Amino acid sequence: MSSRGSLADRATVERIRERGSDITEKDIRSAQTFDLSKMDNPEETELLAEFDRRRKARNLMVPTDDERVKYLLRKISEPICLFGEDVLDRRERLRNFLSRLTDEQVFAVLQDDETEKQETTEDGETWYHHGPPELREARVRIADFSLERAKHRLAKARVRATRTPQEKALARQEVHKTVQSISLFGSQVTGTNRTSYVDFAADSNHAITSNWGGQVQIWSIPNCLNEQTFQGHPDKASCARFRPGAYQNIQPSEVNAASSDFSGNVMLWNLNEGKAMAQLENHGNRVTRVAFHPSGEFLGTTCHDKSWRLYDLQTQKELLFQEGHSDAVYDLAFHPDGSLALSGSCDSYGRVWDLRTGRCIMFLEGHLKDIYAVQWHPNGFVMVTGAGDNQCRTWDIRMRRQLYNIPAHLSNVTGISMDSEGELMITSSYDRTLKLWTTSGWQPLRVLEGHHEPVTSVQMSPNNKWIASGCADKTFKLWTTESIDFE
Repeated sequence: MSSRGSLADRATVERIRERGSDITEKDIRSAQTFDLSKMDNPEETELLAEFDRRRKARNLMVPTDDERVKYLLRKISEPICLFGEDVLDRRERLRNFLSRLTDEQVFAVLQDDETEKQETTEDGETWYHHGPPELREARVRIADFSLERAKHRLAKARVRATRTPQEKALARQEVHKTVQSISLFGSQVTGTNRTSYVDFAADSNHAITSNWGGQVQIWSIPNCLNEQTFQGHPDKASCARFRPGAYQNIQPSEVNAASSDFSGNVMLWNLNEGKAMAQLENHGNRVTRVAFHPSGEFLGTTCHDKSWRLYDLQTQKELLFQEGHSDAVYDLAFHPDGSLALSGSCDSYGRVWDLRTGRCIMFLEGHLKDIYAVQWHPNGFVMVTGAGDNQCRTWDIRMRRQLYNIPAHLSNVTGISMDSEGELMITSSYDRTLKLWTTSGWQPLRVLEGHHEPVTSVQMSPNNKWIASGCADKTFKLWTTESIDFE
């Protein structure tokens, strides 16, 4: 919950205490709804009703398009513009008005707008191209893989559900204790231009970086020594990722990593050579991100031609060319089970795609500017997006709605990563900081400072011991706890 909500809690408690009540902030924060009929004091009833209205206002999904906001204001007989009012003020005025209505009245106001938006989104923007014959076989393989992964994930979730409240509280305390001991461990220059991306291998003992000098490099962890440099990108390298299982169960002669650049090239690398073992068909536009499917058999790419694509790594053929966004697709993340894909675009919207059927199953609306980072929570049903509006938003695919709006940074949010247990989230930003958050309530825990230029990416190692961040100051930095054991 945002800090504004907690301030409202304290303000409400103080005003009630002045009138002689023994109500506490904990009582208000823990209550989701209030039975106002049981309140004897009219002033307390009024205060709690106002607090309930503010809570309702924060959870309302108000359109971000200014023309739609004006249309709805006109529909409810409100002025479409007040003197000195900007776009955000106008949207907030609509939100406050709707928060005073009943749920049925809010639904009636938003229904026509939602129907129009859905028709425009589904019929006017999303295009489904005919894929090659291999696509059907790939969907079957993805379905089989995801079903097996889902069984293991749910079994783990059932075990976690049996934990007592004391065990859960102890686990949270351990996370908070670990966060407070994190400090900068080392820094390494990656080249002559900004570091655009950093990623860990499955063994957590190697990291890969890309930079705008066109270089892709592998580094040893924790020594930050350069083990290999890949040459081949004729332009700025935008991303470099390790394949799942790299340095563990994949042969060095096979594809172990992939990278992309501003010229539309996607390179595949093994660990035996310093040159690309294969190059995918040129995209014709800047490729911003590459992402390996959890199975390790497929590679996803995002492109500035408003599409994202899926490739078979064995044949290196394009299986899927997916349109649907109205601007450049910036980031892509696969579901932990491998069944879904989450895309974020410079059109400020996110989309969830079912890889087994090829359909878009959820539309994420709420950000005011370009989405630069997307990530799945390990639990499989929560998603996080970060954007140029300095905010992170969390979404629930089960309820198909937004959960929280987090005012995360003072500038663009460029990266999101989580620990393997889903207890901790870390974000990077152009405000030169990293921030650590608890996923229980999405509260801030710590700010990591040390970069002198915008931070371009962040990644947490699979063993949860290391944090790596890439920066426009041409370096990547390594962070860890003070009690780390290097043996």
